[in-house]
Amino acid sequence: KQWYQRRVRGAMGSRFCLRMLQFTQDIDESYYGDLTLDPPATATITQVRADFYKANSGCQMRGLLEYSNWISEQLVYLPKSNKSRPPDRSVTWSTDYDVIIFALQLMHTQEYGRAVAILKGTETQNGRFLYYYCKYLEGEKTRMNKVDVKNRREVKNEELTDLRIEMEQLRQADKLDTYGLWLLGVILSKSNMPDRAITILVDSLNADPTFWGSWKTLAKLIKNKNQLQALPTLPHHWMKNFFYVEVCQEMYYANDALSYIQALEDMGLTNNPYLLAKRAEVHYALREYDIARDTCKELLARDPDRLDIVDMYSNILYVKDDKAALNYLAHHTVEVDKYRPETCCVVGNFYAIYGNHDKAITYFQRALRLDPDFLSAWTLMGHEYVELKNFNMAIECYRNAIDVNPRDYRAWYGIGQTYELLKMHTYCLYYYMEAQRLRPTDSRMIVALGESYEKLHQPAKAKKCYMRALNVGDQEDIAMIRLAKVCEKLHDEEGAVRWYSKYVDMVNSAELEAGDDICLAHRYLAHYYLRNDRLSEADVHAHKCCEFKETKNDGKALVRQIAAHRNSGSGVYNPRFAHKTSNNLRVKLALHNTPGSHKRGRSTPPPPPDHSDNDMSF
Repeated sequence: KQWYQRRVRGAMGSRFCLRMLQFTQDIDESYYGDLTLDPPATATITQVRADFYKANSGCQMRGLLEYSNWISEQLVYLPKSNKSRPPDRSVTWSTDYDVIIFALQLMHTQEYGRAVAILKGTETQNGRFLYYYCKYLEGEKTRMNKVDVKNRREVKNEELTDLRIEMEQLRQADKLDTYGLWLLGVILSKSNMPDRAITILVDSLNADPTFWGSWKTLAKLIKNKNQLQALPTLPHHWMKNFFYVEVCQEMYYANDALSYIQALEDMGLTNNPYLLAKRAEVHYALREYDIARDTCKELLARDPDRLDIVDMYSNILYVKDDKAALNYLAHHTVEVDKYRPETCCVVGNFYAIYGNHDKAITYFQRALRLDPDFLSAWTLMGHEYVELKNFNMAIECYRNAIDVNPRDYRAWYGIGQTYELLKMHTYCLYYYMEAQRLRPTDSRMIVALGESYEKLHQPAKAKKCYMRALNVGDQEDIAMIRLAKVCEKLHDEEGAVRWYSKYVDMVNSAELEAGDDICLAHRYLAHYYLRNDRLSEADVHAHKCCEFKETKNDGKALVRQIAAHRNSGSGVYNPRFAHKTSNNLRVKLALHNTPGSHKRGRSTPPPPPDHSDNDMSF
């Protein structure tokens, strides 16, 4: 209890209060508009291949294996051509060529300290880059040896400060090439200087736009639409299409991401596994699970040993409750490589779908020991702790997920739901607002905001939320009935009748699935039509009330009152039953209004002050 109060309740400080006030003031309509991006750049396959060869050669000679592997994969899936030849690589690098080759071999065996020692004093661009890059990797290796699940935020790379100072001096002396500027940008981003890092990475791209590492690192630093559109001028190179795919997919601008994927495919990059994986991620974000599942199956059929997207694929199978497919996927990934964090997440989902939450948490923790920054494991482990009602650990997991990627709406949404379960509605409002900023067109986030405003006794703001949810497309078919009930609370009779009537009509036409609140709609409309002497319509809704156990008694009373009104011709409406709710109905509504499922699709900084004076806008 003391730990909980210290980490959760005690987190309300003056700094956070100021941050929260600034956050509420920054919300404006411009945040939710469409992106205005450059048109896709084009190039011939010959030019694409030549640029890839050039970038791949530079990455290989600097030990950047991650980016070299990515470029090599793109080259493999380019259309074949007998006219294209790889460039001549018989290049002499001056006198320190042998030293650099030896340093690369030491990097492959992770002996970074030895590599730093032999590279000290080299003056060539390649040697200088490898010296500072090995110092950075040595610091990361030391950090990873100290880090665990509980202290990952406290342990830092101790080499960052010295590296930043030395490399800034080299930049001022104009001694850094594209790769050196990229490394400086990485160091600045790790030092919590994102704005400065963005400037350096843009300089790196202007020097050489073919290096994928600078594009990818820059994409990770873009947090929102305004920041993307405020970027300095980027080179109009065809590699920028890959950058926009990465950014739009991370920021949930699905249509823009798909358009740039299509532009790359039109250039000749068809059957490209990277683009196919991005299509699957975009459809997953759109909750088009069937399309995303088929895309993942196609990708695994082409390359069964590819594990990059199996954690997302397992999430889709979990949501679809496809136990057989998830069982097969878990066994397959263990056979391929059981020491990959993606494999551990698949096995964790396998245990979770059968309700073995403790075993699932064990595998998610194993994934985090392999990679403490593996986002899916933090989020999924938070979901499992919620299932076990261990809310303190759930909050901590979601908080770590936000540290890894602040753009992951599922972590924000998940901690909002956790605070809602704890009945801390002022707190959960903040996290729902952040989730809704990340997903401005997702009705689930907006409805959750509306429910929080209702519980904070602010029905006018809740009404705005439900209207917004209907405008963007209600995914769960609950915004309309919630809007009608809020109108009833606000004594907006015209609005309540309009939305209750529309809800009933859509249920009758099978456009919506009837919820537990359909009986409330019939009862309200029966009272309304009876008050206005529209007895035929009142009689229809009164008889509908009799079909539900919760409103059966009220419906019978209304039928009798309508009959008396017709027989006497001067009957008076009896409001005795207008606001009467049976005990059974109250119990059912209490159950219905508990927070929704905490399965896959949920989304952790300290709690906020009261927002009662801060109006929200969309």
